[in-house]
Amino acid sequence: MKYNFSHVCIAALLGAALCASAAGAARPNVLFIAIDDQNDWVGPLGGHPLVKTPHLDRLAQRGTTFLNAHVQAPLCNPSRTSLLLGLRATTTGVYGLAPWFRTVDTLRDRVTLPQHFKAHGYTTYTTGKIFHGSPGGPAQRAAEFDVWGPAGGIGVKPPQKLIPPTPMGNHPLMDWGCFPHRDEEKGDWQITTWAAERLRTMPRDQPFFLAVGYFLPHVPCYATQKWFDLYPDDDSVLPPLREDDRADTPRAAWHLHWDLPEPRLAWMRENGQLRNLVRSYLACTSFVDAQIGRLLEALDAAGLAENTVVVVWGDNGYHLGEKAITGKNTLWERATRVPLIFAGPGVARGARCTRPAELLDLYPTLVDLCGLPPRAD
Repeated sequence: MKYNFSHVCIAALLGAALCASAAGAARPNVLFIAIDDQNDWVGPLGGHPLVKTPHLDRLAQRGTTFLNAHVQAPLCNPSRTSLLLGLRATTTGVYGLAPWFRTVDTLRDRVTLPQHFKAHGYTTYTTGKIFHGSPGGPAQRAAEFDVWGPAGGIGVKPPQKLIPPTPMGNHPLMDWGCFPHRDEEKGDWQITTWAAERLRTMPRDQPFFLAVGYFLPHVPCYATQKWFDLYPDDDSVLPPLREDDRADTPRAAWHLHWDLPEPRLAWMRENGQLRNLVRSYLACTSFVDAQIGRLLEALDAAGLAENTVVVVWGDNGYHLGEKAITGKNTLWERATRVPLIFAGPGVARGARCTRPAELLDLYPTLVDLCGLPPRAD
């Protein structure tokens, strides 16, 4: 596997853990946490001045935060495929929401990150969204992870959309707002409950790799009132928006964004939805932060925190009016800059790295941290 500057940077900051592994210390467990469509609006990155993510803040104090971490591709499927295989999109050939990578001939037998851990004695667990798309039947699922938990996802939905019909077909995912259901009915709550129970009952005689993938703040952004109450219902929540922010880009660039149904800024303003979307996104971000807090509390209560590497990452960012769009799949920072936080045995505490890092290097870095041999393919 190729080791580039980003991997060397990460390995240097986490060097104590590498030394511990080399010295024959017990192999650490891995808690691998993914957040869907999470941009830099989290406390450790300072992307939004009002965001409240106390649990990520505490995790950052326990570990190392990469302040300049970027994805390989600003879209769910290619980003996750790249990270899980340790390959660039130019190598995988996966650039869009399809195909599922196992249907690509050159990727059919490639060893993913969890498979590599499984091959070296780890029990692997997954719940929520880690892959983009379904692995298929029982045999394929068993080949990817040992144990599968709930799929997660949206959870309970309102009987009809909360916002006016949106352009390009009024897509059902294009919705957001305060929906008075119970937090316990949300998919992200349910996967956290399952993962926390696994931590409580985890066998102590074998290391584990537990992957937990959160759906929110991906649209539809539904949250209960308690999370909306964290954010003022006024324009102070809006990000800075420049009216001439696309003046230096050719008109053709509008058509390079993509044709999925995220509304343009003009529609958001005409329909009074920009503030609603921003508050919904922030509310969902705080809700997910609380779920991560539940996970970390379960890890501590189980007595596993001292020998578990925790990594939190986002698969891509998200525009909320910047560059006159909402959505992702651009090469501007809002769509590429994501959370990347490591914590655990030997990881530098309270460190903040400003050098560029890329999600491609999670694979070799976690392999190094846990003292495993490099991947053969």
